[in-house]
Amino acid sequence: MKPDHNRIRSARCAYVALLALLICSLPLPAAAVQWRAVATSTRNHVAFDVDSVHLTQLGRLTVWLRFIPRGETQRKAAAAEYEDKRYRYHIEFFEIDCSQQNAVLEMIDLYGTGRERLKRMKGSDLLEMILPGSVLELTAQQVCPMMEDMPGEEEFEAPGSDDDDDIDETSSTSESNMQAKQELQKKLHDLKQAVADNPTDPEKWRALGNASFDADLPEEAISAYGKALKLLPDDADMLNDQGAMYRQIRNFPKALENFEKAFKLDPRNLESLYNSAYVYAFDLNNIPKALEKWRLYLQLDNQSESARQIHTFLERFQKDSD
Repeated sequence: MKPDHNRIRSARCAYVALLALLICSLPLPAAAVQWRAVATSTRNHVAFDVDSVHLTQLGRLTVWLRFIPRGETQRKAAAAEYEDKRYRYHIEFFEIDCSQQNAVLEMIDLYGTGRERLKRMKGSDLLEMILPGSVLELTAQQVCPMMEDMPGEEEFEAPGSDDDDDIDETSSTSESNMQAKQELQKKLHDLKQAVADNPTDPEKWRALGNASFDADLPEEAISAYGKALKLLPDDADMLNDQGAMYRQIRNFPKALENFEKAFKLDPRNLESLYNSAYVYAFDLNNIPKALEKWRLYLQLDNQSESARQIHTFLERFQKDSD
């Protein structure tokens, strides 16, 4: 599956917290900011700002997380996702409920070169469960013990849209976004023309599927991958990518069919095995089946980041199933 968790990220609406205390400098990575490492995921090096951890009157902890792409491939994928070629890294502002193990994402700030903030994306007032093994859970494991050193509830407000250093929607940003959209549309148009001219070329269908995947057009991606798979029916990677798109439109039976076929064709394709377990656990709530898949995964890989996440899943869900 292409960038995980991602693609699962959605645009969010504003959350206004309680009383007035502004964050003095919205966390530009500078010497004054103490970033503490959380984890390195498949896409990003993740750290949190120690000084951003505060206790709200709701009993939640605030925290800024910083996500720096691991390499140019990951940076370009994020730039396409956020529709801004200038993207270099981003930070996310959360409130974490340590007792309930859930959190709310309030905003995302995108940054370019020279610590230029490109855009602020508003968050949501909806609490969501912290997934076991996720970056957010690893963050909670570090910040929640800090509550013990806090004397009491603080009057704290999340940085709002009227902060002094909020960035206006400048013409240059709008032009950049428009240019990126136009380039993506042109790429899709050119690829559609290419498959029309060469309908028996599976790689052109694959490219159209990938571009549709990147443009968040799951049904078009499914169709393009389907045409390619008629020509290359045993391509495990493409089955996995198409399965990711089936999952995005919540067609879980078809997603599982793809993931399981991909793994049967290529037992080294552990991503498809991971994806199968994820659907069973978090989409279908079929914990026994997810446990079976996770245990099989660890027989084949016990050292990677995905394996470490699976160990956390097993620890959490085995207790519930016993």
